[in-house]
Amino acid sequence: MKINKIVLGGYRNIKGVELNLDSIIALVAVNSYGKSNVLSGISFGIEFVKATLTAKSRLMGLQSAIPINNETASDDYFIQFTMETSSNGKAYEAIYGYKFKWFKDDTSGSRIVEEWLKVRLNDKNQKFNHLISRDIKGALYKSSETGRCTNKLSIEQNELVINKLMAYDSLYYLDIIKKINNLNMYIERHLDASQSFSSNAFIRNDSDELSLNNIDSIPRLIYNMKIMHRSNYDILVDSFKTLFPNIDDILVEKVDRTDLPFLRSPEKVPFTIDSQIYLLYVIDKNLNQPLNFKYISDGSKRIFLILASLILADINNYSIIAIEEPENSVHPRLLQSYLRILSQLSNECKIVFTSHSPYIIQYLDLSNIYVGMPSKYGIANFSRLRQRAASRLIHDAIDLELSTGEYIFNLLSENDDSILDYYNEGNNG
Repeated sequence: MKINKIVLGGYRNIKGVELNLDSIIALVAVNSYGKSNVLSGISFGIEFVKATLTAKSRLMGLQSAIPINNETASDDYFIQFTMETSSNGKAYEAIYGYKFKWFKDDTSGSRIVEEWLKVRLNDKNQKFNHLISRDIKGALYKSSETGRCTNKLSIEQNELVINKLMAYDSLYYLDIIKKINNLNMYIERHLDASQSFSSNAFIRNDSDELSLNNIDSIPRLIYNMKIMHRSNYDILVDSFKTLFPNIDDILVEKVDRTDLPFLRSPEKVPFTIDSQIYLLYVIDKNLNQPLNFKYISDGSKRIFLILASLILADINNYSIIAIEEPENSVHPRLLQSYLRILSQLSNECKIVFTSHSPYIIQYLDLSNIYVGMPSKYGIANFSRLRQRAASRLIHDAIDLELSTGEYIFNLLSENDDSILDYYNEGNNG
């Protein structure tokens, strides 16, 4: 399922944000603005779809997520995804979303109040067909291709229609329902990747060999990728070698542990103890022997971890991978090639960066940059730069002998935001 657009609001200090997803987009703003809140809000929305009824009730009362800003405190949470998918050999565009009221001291909160799903053939000349329509009065769904969205559905206040329809085996759009229920997102937050390259002896019982849940044990993951998805492994190695020409090859080995007897974990323990050690090496043309990966530079380790995460996200059919501060520990001269390779690897998995560095802006199309506009109310308001104003912005930066990124961050640091307002998408002047 390819996600092309996300609309989010009513979460922490997010009143409303609209993101059009290209292969890579970036949220750029000063520190402590709300970039991570956007990522967390999207992840929260996907988690809510997959949660049990009990967990949904808990999430609607999650204190760390409920808006407490004076401007957003009364807002309901809402999220909407615009997606592309295929079913029975046909391409479709689908729009799915829902809204719920946060927990309140009275009985008016902790309830889902709206939900919608509309689908059309992926052709702008086609009209959308409403498959789910829900408001505070009740829920309706479409049961047949020739019918209308008028079939009533008994639904609990903490239950989503998209979940309940999973049990309707004869539903003609069941394939789309299943795909929406299986949306996934991963947020990569390893600013220091060093710990991920140690050989972790503990394996989670609830994840498979290539799960991103095991990203803290990169050597084991890479070994399993080599065995189970050799073509993806080769792409990973080639991508890393492209960025670091001094690297001739990467080696990964599995060694049986002789110092530890096999231990069978009790059933209720969430981990098992691995009886093997996994070792990851680089072959550097300037060295006379293989070098353990944990001894290479921090920037190189993080680049490898992010490349591996993106390939694993594709293997596991993730729709979004978010990367916080991708430029961290990466030399600016390497950044452009690095971003180009990430874009090539993304396939249907969309990449969202967060950054407070001007360098990211230099190497992405300005139409894929979302700038955190200054707000005296503490609201995180991200806006794209107007395409018609892009050339003017670049020209103004050159006049000041600044890069485009430096110019934008200088404007973000100033109290007068009128110039930045002129460039953003909300201004039609």
